[in-house]
Amino acid sequence: MNEEKLQSDIAAKFSQQYPNKRGQLFHIANERNNKVQVYKALSIGIVPGVADFLFFSKDFNVATELKVKGSRHKVEHLKKQLEWGKVWEREGNVWRLCTTTEQAISCYNGNFKGITIEELENTLKSVKTKTIKIN
Repeated sequence: MNEEKLQSDIAAKFSQQYPNKRGQLFHIANERNNKVQVYKALSIGIVPGVADFLFFSKDFNVATELKVKGSRHKVEHLKKQLEWGKVWEREGNVWRLCTTTEQAISCYNGNFKGITIEELENTLKSVKTKTIKIN
């Protein structure tokens, strides 16, 4: 499985389970293919590190960063994602890194499973390499 498939599975399951919540969960298209696209995106306000999915409700807002179990990621990129997650949580919202459809859906139900900012920060503190495997 890749991250795009995980995102697709989450979006499909959410739509099936919660047709009445259409529009409350959406993907942030923050991916870029080359440096020209990156610079253009930055010039129009795209922020590095923004989570993959945002969910809004009257009771809570949650951002879910998605990673496939066993995949490797650059530590510096994860730090940017944590930095954005801290901004999000400072405003009273919830941020989680999720590796399964079930974890992500739990977040949109208010159960907030997945890896917290603090847990990921603690993991990154002990990393001596440029990449880390997500478990």
